[in-house]
Amino acid sequence: MIGKDFDVAKNIKMTEQLQCEMLAVLSEFFTAMQKNASKTEQTEILARLEVLLYLMASRLGISKDAMDRKAAASIKLGLLEEEKEEWKASLLELLHVLEGK
Repeated sequence: MIGKDFDVAKNIKMTEQLQCEMLAVLSEFFTAMQKNASKTEQTEILARLEVLLYLMASRLGISKDAMDRKAAASIKLGLLEEEKEEWKASLLELLHVLEGK
């Protein structure tokens, strides 16, 4: 049982570390946006955030496929509620990417 307790404690610590890293990267993104960062810099920061999100999901026992399915369901709901055509087009594009995998 000691090994299992150690694994739980280790998982909690790693989850807390991921939470802090996600918050730091999100803050970095907002700062970069305020400073008119280049598209390359924005892309790098957002890619790091995406990696952290998938790592967090994994730590929580959530698969990438499950996240993609939930995101697709959320997008479908958003499409029903969204009135602005620009947003609908962006949501549809993202939905096609998620469902095309």
